[in-house]
Amino acid sequence: MRVARGAVVRNKICTAEVVAEAISDGATIAVPGTASIMVVDDLLAALERRYLKTGHPAGVTAYVPCNAGFGPGTGVDRFAHPGLLKRYIASAFPVYNNSRLADVIMNAEVEAYNFPMGVLYGLLRDIGAGRPGMLTSVGLGTYVDPRSQGGRMNSRTTEDLVEFVSVGGREYLFYRAHPIHVTLLKATTADEAGNLSFESEPLSLGALPLALAAKGSGGKVYVQVERIVARGGIHPRAVVVPGHLVDGIVLAPDAPQSAEARHDPTITGEVRAALPTRPLEAGSLRAIIARAAADLRGGWLVNLGVGLPANLPVLLHETDLESEVVITTEHGGINGLPKPLPAFGAHVNPEAILDPPSVFDMYDGGVIDATLLGLAQADAAGDVNVSMFGGRLMGCGGFIDITARTRNIFFCGTLTAGGSKTAICDGRLVIEQEGKIRKLVGEVEQRTFNGRNALQKGQKVRIVTERGLFLLTERGWVLTEVAPGVDPRRDIAPFMDFELSISERLGVYESEVMMVAGDAFTNWLRSRIRETNLAESATA
Repeated sequence: MRVARGAVVRNKICTAEVVAEAISDGATIAVPGTASIMVVDDLLAALERRYLKTGHPAGVTAYVPCNAGFGPGTGVDRFAHPGLLKRYIASAFPVYNNSRLADVIMNAEVEAYNFPMGVLYGLLRDIGAGRPGMLTSVGLGTYVDPRSQGGRMNSRTTEDLVEFVSVGGREYLFYRAHPIHVTLLKATTADEAGNLSFESEPLSLGALPLALAAKGSGGKVYVQVERIVARGGIHPRAVVVPGHLVDGIVLAPDAPQSAEARHDPTITGEVRAALPTRPLEAGSLRAIIARAAADLRGGWLVNLGVGLPANLPVLLHETDLESEVVITTEHGGINGLPKPLPAFGAHVNPEAILDPPSVFDMYDGGVIDATLLGLAQADAAGDVNVSMFGGRLMGCGGFIDITARTRNIFFCGTLTAGGSKTAICDGRLVIEQEGKIRKLVGEVEQRTFNGRNALQKGQKVRIVTERGLFLLTERGWVLTEVAPGVDPRRDIAPFMDFELSISERLGVYESEVMMVAGDAFTNWLRSRIRETNLAESATA
């Protein structure tokens, strides 16, 4: 049946099986999600069932800006059949044990590319607009650079999807656009015309760019929703994806909001919770966050990575400093308390929720003052690895985008991993058990961060550990401060794979860093963030 221009196909409601049947062999399928948020599991389960029953669709490409799943065998793990999946393009990979997808990639049974999250979101907009690709400096000098690995994650992956180019005498990477044949989305509400709202979703995760990329490629958009209302039942300003972009609606009323809850209104802005929802325990890990926080300044916009750095808002809340800096994570939340895995990306009590492509525009523009991130490995050259190490496939996520132009970078974590145990006794650090895994290595297994490039751009880069703080200089990492009770030659140098360089003016963590809590700590941190900022403003 031919549909007149401007007309709306009213009967868009269908089943997940109908959606799966509509996907052709060789299709490129784009899906949203981060950790266990916005997982289109009902649609992916139907796709997997069809493949296991019929062998179709075969040879598909999955385009996943981040990563999504509730656990092994769910979410993007459902792609992990070598006949079904030909190529996987993502910024991150499942981090839980027994992931089939990680196995088929590491065993080179499918092709796999790992590109920065912001690039993958930005590329969707280029695909939707019919542009040839994305030109950016993000990824230069890392494993994404085609002069290194070009983002290829195994021996089976040979095609170049990114090019090194020079424009106006400056170096860039050009990420090539390619068609998106099918986009699968998850929303809260659809009306009968297909208009979508996301009121019970903590994030929108590029839903509109995902839809536009498919439609701009001549493809289809299908969505699973919790409820369907009459046409016009959604306020126009609440519509994130308009109905003319939607081809099919699948009712999935029992789909969880995340692996943590069926529905948590505190992460959607519907209800405000009392903070902190989890206490920041006293000890050496708290000291790491406290030492990094001491170098923040009032009015700064600060990005937080997953894991230990995401505890910063708890510390700021405890010290009544949460209004002094603005907290952001790349998935869209502004302020509030970032959730830990498996719901990282959502914020309790968010003040605003942006769409990730806009967040990465902000990051790429150099608006971020500081970022606190984790690290798996750092080497003598100043390079850092978080993406692939020790046989583990993690992916870069937004790490490469975030560090590209942020002025102050704090890599936070313990000096060693794998069983390290430390404690604070009488204001001094005590090492109770040494970790089996060294983080300061001779050469990183994969370069997710290029230290030399950072120095050329004038970025200030630090590694903050429980034992000391390292500053990146032209001669590599230099130990500039140690925790009370730490002997650098005894407690640090033997657990590095390169020579320890110690500043001639080696300092000691201020005693307040090692404090458990109390007014003295609160007043100290408040003065560091507020008064130092005032002093710097006066001399600017």
